[in-house]
Amino acid sequence: MEQSGYKVKNPDGIETPALLVFPDRVEHNIRSIIELVGSPSRLMPHVKTHKSIDILKKQMASGITGFKCATLREAEMVAEGGGKDLLISYPMIQGKKIERLIGLKKKYPSLDLKATTDSFRHVDDLNEAASQAGVRIGVMLDLDVGMHRTGVAPGDEALKLYRHAYEKPDLEVRGIHAYDGHNSITDLKDREGEAKKCLNYVREMADMIRKAGLKVPSIVMGGSFTYYYFAREDGIKGSPGTWIYWDAGYTRMIPDMPFKPAALVLSQVIDQHPSQGTVTLDVGSKGISADLPLKDRLLILGYENAQPTRQNEEHTVIKIDGKRPAVGDYVLAVPGHVCSTVVKYPGALAVNKDGDVEKFYPHTARDRQ
Repeated sequence: MEQSGYKVKNPDGIETPALLVFPDRVEHNIRSIIELVGSPSRLMPHVKTHKSIDILKKQMASGITGFKCATLREAEMVAEGGGKDLLISYPMIQGKKIERLIGLKKKYPSLDLKATTDSFRHVDDLNEAASQAGVRIGVMLDLDVGMHRTGVAPGDEALKLYRHAYEKPDLEVRGIHAYDGHNSITDLKDREGEAKKCLNYVREMADMIRKAGLKVPSIVMGGSFTYYYFAREDGIKGSPGTWIYWDAGYTRMIPDMPFKPAALVLSQVIDQHPSQGTVTLDVGSKGISADLPLKDRLLILGYENAQPTRQNEEHTVIKIDGKRPAVGDYVLAVPGHVCSTVVKYPGALAVNKDGDVEKFYPHTARDRQ
């Protein structure tokens, strides 16, 4: 089968639904992002989207050295894959997680390991654990620049927290982290305007810290909508997430980005209802992310105007005007949200340009343990 330039030579040999990764698209996305920001050194991409040591190594081969993680298992994957610089972007508060974080540093002593912090308790607990273990842990001040999920608001309290961490003997303060996930503006001009506001917040906070006689060694900012505004600034690394695989959602919301969908779901038509103008696919909410409205959950290549009308755990009903695929035909679906689709599969089949399955990419960091 071939749809829109994606070829799968023997779909009958693949049990559906299956997640397929197209390495040539992955490599296109890596080249494109480096061209966009100017240098791999300006990036600290998130590994939450791919959760794959194979994809991690492709990024490292391109010169990308820093990685952001959401979970400890993702951090362990980066270390196992040879990564030397990583940031865990959510605060560590549970004792078991802090113990595991300390264990990671002890196992990889040369690893530049950093955790975000936005409260005095985070700082105190991390310092106490590091002191007991005889290691030093890096921390970055997590600034709340408008999303109100984690982080401390810029200002005097943030400065007090930064100084508090700075004075801890077993912590190494490594700068500022800021995620503007609330900025999901499609309009290019408006998005840039909001990104500039965020940049001003962080710059002002960094200046306040420096005027207090403290150092700000690095700044990590942004997400898939805004990373490139920040990565072009001196001393700042942008931290995109979804770019590596891309998806139908981001293609729709920010078509100005040069990326191509690289992870698709192979599905088969198992039934049809001509009177309804619909076909039924063997992929449902257990095989493709259901966190978006029904109409946005998947895009069928070759049938871009198809409309999902119903989704259950194992099936999706699609209404298609005009010619429809027959029972037994295969389709390639671009997930609306690829990050939460990837974790539904233990791994992905890597399909080369000729349509042959060449490798299996295990989702090394799929589970949290």
